[in-house]
Amino acid sequence: MEPLALLKRRVEQLGKDADAYLLELLAREADPPERVEAYLAASEWFWREGLRLLSLGDLRQASEKIWNAVVQAVKAYAEVTGLPHDSHRLIWAVVRRLARDRPELITMFAAVEQLHINFYEGHLERGDIEALLKAAESVRSYAVEMAKSAQRRG
Repeated sequence: MEPLALLKRRVEQLGKDADAYLLELLAREADPPERVEAYLAASEWFWREGLRLLSLGDLRQASEKIWNAVVQAVKAYAEVTGLPHDSHRLIWAVVRRLARDRPELITMFAAVEQLHINFYEGHLERGDIEALLKAAESVRSYAVEMAKSAQRRG
């Protein structure tokens, strides 16, 4: 079997987004400053790709890409501040840290998490996804801002 076919099968077995899984693998090999930059770049790419897929009507993939845009921004903040972030539970811990000065981030992140669930369940309609975009962009932009701020201080 070809290596890419093996990778595709593994990603399907894990039930993960292929782009996000590849980013996880690459991040393991990078040093911390490279990981921060990779997470920030990935956040931007996932955001644009999610919006593109939404415009094409691919609601499940759009949802997952937008969700990943938010998560990658949260990971950038975690990486630059030395917080662990290699599980869903730990991502939530990082969001709680980000929410110390903006408690509404907890509610927004919980709402945005519906996008991730939609990847598996397909329960959201286009209007639902569009309604969640504002919350997703708020969490994402704040995490990016805080990551860049911590980077400058560090």
